[in-house]
Amino acid sequence: MLILDEPAIQGVISMKESIEALRAGYACYDKLEGCPPRTLIRDDENKATFGVMPYYSKYDNFFIVKVISHHACNMNKGCKSINGVVVVQEGFTGQIMAQFDAGAITSLRTGATAGLATDLLAREPSAKLAVIGTGAQAMAALNAVLCVRDIKSVAVHSRNQHHVERFIVRAVDQFARGIVFQGCEDVRSAVENADIVCTATTCAEPLFAARDVMEGVHVNAIGKHTLTSREFPLELVPRSLLVVEDRGAAISEAGSYHRESVSISQLLREDYQRYQSRTTIFSSVGTAFQDACICIAILKKLKRAES
Repeated sequence: MLILDEPAIQGVISMKESIEALRAGYACYDKLEGCPPRTLIRDDENKATFGVMPYYSKYDNFFIVKVISHHACNMNKGCKSINGVVVVQEGFTGQIMAQFDAGAITSLRTGATAGLATDLLAREPSAKLAVIGTGAQAMAALNAVLCVRDIKSVAVHSRNQHHVERFIVRAVDQFARGIVFQGCEDVRSAVENADIVCTATTCAEPLFAARDVMEGVHVNAIGKHTLTSREFPLELVPRSLLVVEDRGAAISEAGSYHRESVSISQLLREDYQRYQSRTTIFSSVGTAFQDACICIAILKKLKRAES
């Protein structure tokens, strides 16, 4: 059985390769293939969520399940906020083929999906990025956007200024290529001149007002989205194209305002470039299909599955 921890996964597949794996996956996405609703248990008192996310890939004949927990308070304790495993079973015999670190797979698939949405919807000349949040998902989103747009400046905001400083140091070390990073004390100053906004937080209330973002901005909202919480204001939705991974999952988990949304798979079947002049929002809840795309891409690259 193949066992890969976070460093090993990062050594096998890049963010750019992950974006392309999701692009290929969504291009032939069939929601009936084998992606049942996930099971979530929320412990609001301890700001923790436990989830089980199963998936069956009929094309590759793999059973895949992610067992994961998210503890929002862990960052203040110096611990990873996301922990768990992804297990891949061969479909004919049930043999366990691989076990992956769930935190690494989640960061890759979350960032890569935001990167794909950005590539489809953000204006080509986009050069200014705002990142709200400083955890692993925020870093993954930054990585992904840098893969698809020539970003010149990045504004970073978090409620904890120490986290902002630490995030910028890590980002400069990882993406040292002349990008100007700036820490911002408030969200509004971070997003007001941005071409692309990435939010990756656990905030229950919208982080900014609709008037704070320019017309034509692309927003990747990849943090906490439930029936009672969201990172972006609903006032922004009527003037925007709202994009989701899966409409049913978005409505069920994050609210009925997603009824008029467009899925990524739909966009790939359309002339999506016509939307790049509009304000666009990618509202993410995450799906097991995305995890499967990354896991299968890793197995194929390591010659553990047929390409």
